[in-house]
Amino acid sequence: MKKTAAVLVSVLLYIVVFLLLFRVSMGDRIRWFLFGFPVITASYFVIAGNLFARRLQLNRWFLWLSMNFIGGPCSLVLLLAWFPTLLGNGIILFLIGPQIAVFAVAWAVVGLGFLCAMVLKGRADPTDRVESPNPSRPGQM
Repeated sequence: MKKTAAVLVSVLLYIVVFLLLFRVSMGDRIRWFLFGFPVITASYFVIAGNLFARRLQLNRWFLWLSMNFIGGPCSLVLLLAWFPTLLGNGIILFLIGPQIAVFAVAWAVVGLGFLCAMVLKGRADPTDRVESPNPSRPGQM
């Protein structure tokens, strides 16, 4: 139940931040929406993903997929319901296209960060491997 609540809160936060940041940054400040929203989302994912993984044993992949493939389309549908003129004049294509590119860069940075953390964690925790004697070879210990 806690995992479901964590995912639901993350998806709802994604939608709320998307809609509020779009509303606040309309006009000349639209770059804050295009660049800020992916950075906010990726930062939340890193912080909440680590917290949920440790405390709730929630898989980060599940959180990532839920945020992007449930929260993303829902927020876009709600945005179009809130501002239907965006669909009529085609401006939505000029907003979502660049934002997808910025999201790709942000998620690539997050993914590389997790890979680097795994590699560094593997180097920092050397396993104490003690070679056990092979009983099939007589005379060796």
